[in-house]
Amino acid sequence: MEEKIKFQIETEKVLKLLSSEIYDSPYALLRENVQNAYDAILMRQQKEPNFTPKIEISLTGQNVTISDNGIGMSKDTVKNNYWKAGSSGKNNEEAKKAGVVGTFGIGAMANFGICKHLQLNTHYWGGNITVISEADKSTLSVTEDCISIKEQEEECDSGTTIYATLDDNCNLDVQSAIQYLQPYIQYLSIPVYFNENIISQKSYFKTEQNANTIDLTKNVASNGMSFSMNIQIQNYSNGLMNIYVNGLSDGTNSIKGNIYLEQGKNLIYGLRNNFGLAAIPVNSIFNFGGIINLSVLQPTAGREALSRESISFISNIINIVEKNAAEELAKHEIADSNRFFLSYIYNKGRYDLARKIKIQLRPAITQITFDRVDKKIDGKDVYYYTGSDSQIIEQYANENTSLLILSQENPRRSIQQKVLLQKQINQIPDKPNILKEYSTNEIDSAEFALSLRIMSTLKEDYLIGESKVIFADISHKVPNMVVEKNNIVIIYLSKSSGNILQVLKIYKEDSRLFDGFVKDFVRNHLYPKLAPFVPSSTRQGADALYRILQKNKELYTIEYDEMGDIETLMKEYVEGKKDLKEILKISSNYQNSQRQTVNQNQVGTVEQELSTVIQRTLPQDNTIVLDDSIAAPPIKITSDTTKKILKTGIQYPQLNNYTFFLALSDKIFDRQLNFFLEPHTTKVIWGMHKIVYIFTHASTHLTLYYDIELKNKLQDTQTGGKGLPTTTIISKNRLFVPIIPELISYFDVHQQLSFFVRFDLIIDSNERVTNNE
Repeated sequence: MEEKIKFQIETEKVLKLLSSEIYDSPYALLRENVQNAYDAILMRQQKEPNFTPKIEISLTGQNVTISDNGIGMSKDTVKNNYWKAGSSGKNNEEAKKAGVVGTFGIGAMANFGICKHLQLNTHYWGGNITVISEADKSTLSVTEDCISIKEQEEECDSGTTIYATLDDNCNLDVQSAIQYLQPYIQYLSIPVYFNENIISQKSYFKTEQNANTIDLTKNVASNGMSFSMNIQIQNYSNGLMNIYVNGLSDGTNSIKGNIYLEQGKNLIYGLRNNFGLAAIPVNSIFNFGGIINLSVLQPTAGREALSRESISFISNIINIVEKNAAEELAKHEIADSNRFFLSYIYNKGRYDLARKIKIQLRPAITQITFDRVDKKIDGKDVYYYTGSDSQIIEQYANENTSLLILSQENPRRSIQQKVLLQKQINQIPDKPNILKEYSTNEIDSAEFALSLRIMSTLKEDYLIGESKVIFADISHKVPNMVVEKNNIVIIYLSKSSGNILQVLKIYKEDSRLFDGFVKDFVRNHLYPKLAPFVPSSTRQGADALYRILQKNKELYTIEYDEMGDIETLMKEYVEGKKDLKEILKISSNYQNSQRQTVNQNQVGTVEQELSTVIQRTLPQDNTIVLDDSIAAPPIKITSDTTKKILKTGIQYPQLNNYTFFLALSDKIFDRQLNFFLEPHTTKVIWGMHKIVYIFTHASTHLTLYYDIELKNKLQDTQTGGKGLPTTTIISKNRLFVPIIPELISYFDVHQQLSFFVRFDLIIDSNERVTNNE
């Protein structure tokens, strides 16, 4: 006889599973309840603007209390919103007008991840009823009435108090709790007390008016949208800028909030109505960090990141701000000392902004700005020189001619040379010349193989369609030259170059390593000279790459959509659209697909896995120095590897002296490999549980961010960001990126290391921006 039984669940375990999927820390209980308290105060302020708001938090042993004097809740709200996951009482016009932060409707879920008992006392504004409701986690059920609710009549101030009793095995430390809350509540204008000590009401900016302050009002048309904003540029006297933006409007609606940015801070943090949300992984050529506090920012349910739409919006705003800041800074000589301004000119091709950039003038041994540079200066003919030979300088810098000397560091050197060409300043004739070109009959098989391999590398890796490699004798002991003739890129290689002889030696002794050495030779020795001819560095190249990446993304649409997101899963479960068994299966798939795990046997050494890289010779003609703001191609190896972490105790210059490398997830390798094959810049920001890599395509129109969420919080002093010289390593099956020394300890594998990752690609479709004063 067939028998049917009920599908049974352990509610306590399910609550713990689902809440742990959403929240990054047990301290999230405090953040979520403080956010709810803040929202309640905002809603009361809509009705009663002049009351004195406050939030009080108490943590003593296993007891947590969070109270506010906000709008409170009615009995219906407690029943239908607070205790009902997936239902929010703040998805209405009144709440939106008040500027509430949370609208996901997680409710009590945040608490039962670490609590065994919860009591809620709340008194709705303007009423005379206090609602008292409580529940024990051990008796929670989806089929039985298990939550008590009662009303008592009394006259008192409105507000809500949460009394939470922590699980026996959960211990929250007061100092750690305050440190966890700081990024979220420190800038709230209302007082927040923790064990009677105030922890809010800090300011994140200073508005100044002085001789070094510029005020702009901009009406900006961008990609079919209109923006207006007030931009204040502060403190540019030391070469670095602070930017304050307010009065932002999208052409129809005003956007509540403001923006404060400082050069050198690196990390940009998002706020909504002064409540902290998450770090914003956007690329800033000016290396801006600071606060973006705007009402349009939307977090994900777990606060681990901002929505993709929010990131795209901020990326657009940053581009507009940087464009206007650059155009203003270009009017002042102090612009010359801002190296990020130089990077902006170089990356955006805005050489028209270089008029206050300086170049050395001889024989006067002085620096002059480009707005003074002409074919004649003080009646003397003017030439420029790209080298540093003192005899040549003395020969041409005399009583009859002046000589402009290019810097030996990029991007200043590239900017200087481009502007000099635009001004039609003649280069002194002492430049490398091709003394002899060798025909195919005059080169050996190794040299012929090198020519073919370089041309195929340029076509496959750098999208240079037509190229030609010629062995030659070159004057001035120059090892190679790159020129363009009739749309063909021609590379001249000196037969006597030590670097070329080393590659040819590899071909003759071990041809299996030849391909890797050639790719590395192109990357280290030729790319700085090839960069102007690489089509991917243009806007058109970026658009073409984006279309390729979108095609790759479409291949994975079904897999990605089936994963779902946790807040949608919870809502579908509560509404009966999916049963619990299905929810748990999808939740598990979601968790596994987002988690990256490294076992001890997946840790290898640089010497073993990257031997062909560290054995390669460095450029002998190291006259051009690339900095971290200039896009560079990846390092490629032809082998595959089972390792996910590579370590070494030696700083190899071939790897930019990094000693620790982490493999990115298999998913990003499958979907975004084409992006990493292109030249790109690398930046990393870190704080709280997060380490975010920001990779920007050479055109600056595509940005890919890779978000690593660690299980353990970084040390409280561990917050910051920096640009890195690109050292992306690509094997047949792995993508490796360097881990900076400050963060190596968080990836040290003892038995197993596990962390969550997410990534996304942002395209800047708003480059053509027109400003109207």
